[in-house]
This record gives sequence, structure tokens and C-alpha cells, in this order.
Amino acid sequence: MSGVVTIQVMFRNGARLNLVFDADDTLWDSNIHFLEAFEDFASSIVAMGLESDRDRIKRVMSDVELDLIKTLGYGRRPYVAALHRAAREIAAELHNEDLTAAVERIGGRLLTRQCELLPDVADTIRELAGRNTLILFTKGQRDEQLEKLELSGLAPSFSRVETPREKDVEAYHRLIVDAGLKPAHTFMVGNSPRSDINPAIRAGFRAAIYVPYPHTWEFEHDEIDPTDPRIVKIETFRSLRQMF
Repeated sequence: MSGVVTIQVMFRNGARLNLVFDADDTLWDSNIHFLEAFEDFASSIVAMGLESDRDRIKRVMSDVELDLIKTLGYGRRPYVAALHRAAREIAAELHNEDLTAAVERIGGRLLTRQCELLPDVADTIRELAGRNTLILFTKGQRDEQLEKLELSGLAPSFSRVETPREKDVEAYHRLIVDAGLKPAHTFMVGNSPRSDINPAIRAGFRAAIYVPYPHTWEFEHDEIDPTDPRIVKIETFRSLRQMF
């Protein structure tokens, strides 16, 4: 709690701050959709008798997904492509129309499923935008992320939207330069230690606000330094109202 108190004292002076937000699993749910799509995929394969080892199905899917990210980036369409490729690898040398149909059904639902705002996000974002500059900085295909932002109703609150291929230290440095940000007045808010918290701190942001989410993608996990006063963990999104 000491980190929260420090920020309140330092920035209750009327200064307009730069608040940089992640989107998926910070503002709205996202990874749970992928997890449920995978469970449907694995269950279909097991039910068809094509593979009984769910751990192997998961390994194949993870390997394919990470490989395709290198060329297609993050997003729902790349994930559907990964489902098709994983299906071909698991059902090797088989032309299985039932499996193809199942993947098309699963992929179709994933592509059309709308994201739901997480608790307290809408009111908190609108309040913060009234006294700070808000920037959306999120991975994923740009058209997909812009559509989710528009559907969320939050688009007017953000002055800038960036969708880098990766959110590493270099990407944060580019954001600082391109958006003309003063690092001492800039904060990151997100759920991913790997993409939101650690690289923002290493890039020189004043602080990174960690908002844990129970369904964060496993590849976004990373160790966070519990002794670093620039990293502040909060349990509820609405806590940001008192901080900024």
C-alpha cells in the first residue's frame, strides 16, 4: 500500500499525467476466449479418437501458435490459423472432415465473440481521462484492436492508440519518442508482467501499475521485483481513481 500512498502525495498537484493502458485482460476480457476455444478444440479431438493425450494436444497447439506469431502476430485470426495447422499435425495424413468442421465452428465463434469490459473499467477510464492523457498501447492486429476499442465505448477517452508487434523495451522507447512523453510523468497500467510491467520500468516510466488477471496467458508471465517501489500492485481497477 505504501506505493499507492507515495503516488497520491506526489501527483495531487494538478499535473496532467500520461497513463498508458494495455487493453486485453486489462480493460476487457480476452484470453479466456482463447482458453475456451482450446478446450473445445481438445475435447473435439479426444471425442473423435484422434488423440487421447490432452497434454500432447496442448504442446502441439502452443508450438504452432508461437511459431505463427513470428509471421502473423497476435490476434484471433492468427489463432484460428494455428488451430487449423495444429489439427493437421495431430491428424497427420488424415483428411478428417469432421475435425475441419469443428475447427471452423470453433474459429468462427472466436472471431465473432465480443469482449466484455472488466469490472469498474468504464467509469474509471472516463474519470481518469478528464484529468490525464490516456494512451492505449496493446499487442494484436490493429484492425481487431480498434474494433474492440470502438465496441467498448471507450475510444473517446484515448488520445492515441498504438499496436506494436511486441511490447518490449524498444517498443516503449519508441512510444516515448513518438508520443513526446516525459517518462517522469508517464505510467503503465496492465496485467502482463512480461509485456506491461517489466519493459515499461526498464524503459524509464515513472511507475508500472500491475493489475493481476486470473486468466492471463501463460506466456505473459514473468518475475516481478517485489522490492522495486516503481511497481505497484492493485487488486481492483477502481483503485486507479485514487492514485491518479
